[in-house]
Amino acid sequence: MRIDEALRLGVEILPRREGIPHPRREARWLLAAAWGVEETTLRLYPEREVPADVEKRFRDWLGRRAAGEPAHHLTGTCPFWGRDFEVNPSVLVPRPETELLVETALALPLSRTAKVLDVGTGSGSIAVTLAAERPGWEVSAVDRSPAALAVARRNCVRHRVSVPLFVGDLCSAVGPPWDLVVANLPYVRSTDIVRLPVEVSHDPAKALDGGIDGLDLLRRLLGDLRRLVRPCGGAIIEVGDDQAGAVTEIACATGLAVARSVQDVGGVERVIVLQPR
Repeated sequence: MRIDEALRLGVEILPRREGIPHPRREARWLLAAAWGVEETTLRLYPEREVPADVEKRFRDWLGRRAAGEPAHHLTGTCPFWGRDFEVNPSVLVPRPETELLVETALALPLSRTAKVLDVGTGSGSIAVTLAAERPGWEVSAVDRSPAALAVARRNCVRHRVSVPLFVGDLCSAVGPPWDLVVANLPYVRSTDIVRLPVEVSHDPAKALDGGIDGLDLLRRLLGDLRRLVRPCGGAIIEVGDDQAGAVTEIACATGLAVARSVQDVGGVERVIVLQPR
């Protein structure tokens, strides 16, 4: 099978839906990943023969992708802030919008030796990125899932950073004080989970379900932030599409002030920066 034939096969097998808006682009990405080559190679040499082992892997991935399995579960990695992170069904696949949280954190005027805590770290993408970008920061991370922490630990090794990892429910396993707390906690309403794209059903439910209003875990974390952060410290949290107002009210009721909110590319208030009042 030639490259152009393989791509035509991909278009035939992959359905066009919310999770796969461009089947040919998806097929090209999968073939490049299965072969270990750049997509540019596929564009330049469409007549090149695809090795038999690559074709077999590609066909397998096409079937699984068409059935709804996330592309990054097939390859086992996901890009985040210019680095590849190991992912599997034990962790949430890092979303592009979460890079806004990292960008916001890196822009803060923290000391070179700031103590930073990532709550609900999952794959460790946020914690590892912050530790790699700011080597002087003392970055730690916590998650309630031992399986997720195993992935985070391997990502620490992959990117050669030292991030102490703790297993516990929110911040129960760690004590104050912290200069900065960052968190991308589950914020999907329980009733909305069944309406998410089929790919999302492969993410762990506990990494998505935020309770009736999507704010169960955020509410608990905000209630604990004044204990956790230094008087001059702060927190950065990611929120859902229509949750910024509710989160602001919860923050104010727990003695926190909203320093700023940051919109994503779609104009949604996606990241909120908090500090003690």
